[in-house]
Amino acid sequence: MEIRGLIPATLTPFTKDNQVDLAALASHVQRVASASGLFGIAVNGHAGEVLALSSEERESVVRAARAALPRQLKLIAGIESHSIDGLVREGVRAKQAGADMLLVIPPFDIRIFRHLAHDAAASFSVFERLEREVGLPMIVFQYPEAAGCAYSIDALRRIVELPSVVAIKASAGSTTKYAELHDALGRRAALLAASDAPSLLGMLLHDAPGALIGISVVGTQQWSDLVREATSGSAQIAKELHNSFAVPLMRAIFEYHLHRTPTCPFGATKEALVQLGEFSSAWVRPPGVNVAEAKRGEIRAALLQVGLLEGQNAGSAAQAVAV
Repeated sequence: MEIRGLIPATLTPFTKDNQVDLAALASHVQRVASASGLFGIAVNGHAGEVLALSSEERESVVRAARAALPRQLKLIAGIESHSIDGLVREGVRAKQAGADMLLVIPPFDIRIFRHLAHDAAASFSVFERLEREVGLPMIVFQYPEAAGCAYSIDALRRIVELPSVVAIKASAGSTTKYAELHDALGRRAALLAASDAPSLLGMLLHDAPGALIGISVVGTQQWSDLVREATSGSAQIAKELHNSFAVPLMRAIFEYHLHRTPTCPFGATKEALVQLGEFSSAWVRPPGVNVAEAKRGEIRAALLQVGLLEGQNAGSAAQAVAV
């Protein structure tokens, strides 16, 4: 399977009574999917607040997204559980709901298990069982080393021996770490650039086939253009798009992953879509921290700077308040 292009990680909108807003989700998926140059879209990732969704809600998100997504685009469903049995159950549910591929969130992201991500046998056993019992192509979610549960190179080498493991979401934290992963594994699996910070450009220019990022739901076509130019077009055009469009949004919405404030970056992403008239609410489920007024102003300024928000419409859009 050749994976090329952008994979936006979509959000999960909620109603005023804290239910998943499936109608708003369908509209969101359709709007994101209207951009050219996409390989597919991802749902139920961290951007989709998967940790705050029940198994039933995760399944309903996959079903709604599949119904809204053009058939030629792949639907990648995130699955998450600290129990291996639970991870398999989530994979089966996602497959039955219409997912084409899985984004496997590390099951070792809990203190007593984190060291197991370094062990090739333990890591391999998880993906081998998913291959055997679910049978969908898989993307490995590689965390940055600072997270404490990044797979070791040896573990990843074992994992990508499995035919169903087709890609790695290389959320490596830096271009240097991305390059190390790509050099070791890029001939066996697609090393997808994954950063909502300026390190993204360097990752893309290091022969990345594409990117899987959450920030790309804001102005999706421009992000797709950036990925295309950086991977198979003009590095100069990619640099210009990165500096003029990507950087202001990365700074305002994701704070370069430096966590300057406690604001949930996915709430900030929702707030950008509220101001663009694409979402009705920026609310995120606890313990995520909702967007404060100062952050709304920062996001508004960035949207104006990159040309996504028209000046004459900015005043009314900025008044939108999260539920």
